[in-house]
Formats: sequence, C-alpha cells, structure tokens
Amino acid sequence: MKKQLFFILSLLLVISFFGTKASAAEKQVEVWLHTWEENGKVEGTDQLMFEVYDLTDWRTRRPEDAKKAKEYLLNTYATKEKMAAFVKHEQLTKVNTEALIVDGSGNLSFELPRYREGKDAAYLILASGETGEHHLLPIILYLPQKHPETQEEAERLLIYGKYQVDSLTQPQDSSNKGENSNPQKSSADSPVLNGAAFPATNDLIRDYTIIGLLLMVIGLIGFKLNKKRN
Repeated sequence: MKKQLFFILSLLLVISFFGTKASAAEKQVEVWLHTWEENGKVEGTDQLMFEVYDLTDWRTRRPEDAKKAKEYLLNTYATKEKMAAFVKHEQLTKVNTEALIVDGSGNLSFELPRYREGKDAAYLILASGETGEHHLLPIILYLPQKHPETQEEAERLLIYGKYQVDSLTQPQDSSNKGENSNPQKSSADSPVLNGAAFPATNDLIRDYTIIGLLLMVIGLIGFKLNKKRN
C-alpha cells in the first residue's frame, strides 16, 4: 500500500511540475490602453488603431534599462515615418493578428505573451488613424512590470497614451502602469505599475486544480488506511 501511495504522489507531483512550466511559458499579461486625456476625448482620435511589435530581440542586444531604451527610441525615431523605418530595418515581428481598435470611450484591451522564446518580453505599440493634429506617441513596454510597494509582478497593466501635436513637438514618454482596484496616474518620467494578483490564463487555474486533486487523493488514501486499522 505504501508503494502505491508513493507512486501516486510521485505521478501527481510530476504532472504538477510540467503543468507549472507550461503555464509559465504560456502566461499572458493583460493590457488596458486608455487614449483620452484627463479633460476628455482628444480630437481626431475616434478611429485609432494599434499594431504591436515584438521588441524582445532588440531589448536583448541593448542591456540598458527600460527608461533609457524608451528615451533612445522616442528621441531617435521622433516621427511616424522614422519609427516605421526602424520597424522595417529591425524586421520586427507584428504580434497582433487582428485589428486593435479603440471603443467609443477611447479604451482598448488585449493580451500579450509574458515571455518570447523564454525571454522577458518587450513590445513596441504603435498607433495610426489620427485625423487631427494630435498624434499618439509610441509605447515601449518592457516586461515584467512590478508593483512599486510589494515588488510583485503585475499581471494587468493600465497604459495612458501621451500625445504630441503634429510631428514638430518634442516627444514625450508614455506613462505605463499597472492597475489595482483604483489606479492612479504616475508621471511620464518615472512610470509606475501597480500589480493585481489574479490568474491571467486558465493554465494558472489548472495548476490550482492539480494541487487540489493531489490533496484529495492523499486524504482519500489516508481515510482508507485508517479504516483498515480500525
């Protein structure tokens, strides 16, 4: 009976181990993008569309921190034309397979893989479709982002878009941050993300199910052993 118990426990632990590894590889980060400013809707941004590009390899070749990388990209490629040339030169892969379009309130939500080929992912998010003088600046997102107080990894990120007027205005950074129950804006110079701990995918929920199954089996075997002794 002890051998059977040991075999069952070993099997369940192996299943749990590989399930956890798979869930880490498939982990998603939820992104909420808000394109309105504090005083409301921005003129000419009703039809905003976004494309997300994989910036992970470029990040790997540049060991500097996220803030310096953002400053470099936004200052070096300060216009849409220059940024498009950068994407083409670096042969960046587009991540989204469907059009990402804002809703009537200027909001957009989508998910991005936490890792790219086993590496901490990085993304370049570009807007198009502006019809007025305001143009949304590129968003450079490095993962992971952490809660400033607990240092726990954020699984939900709230990003406020920043604008420049035409292409002659000095570019500003986009403020990226995570969302808790009541998100508060951070400064553009020092983005702060507040994490919300909740399962991002069904894989994480599946891991908890395996642990529960393990405990249930152990309890059942223990019950049978006690019953035989009595």
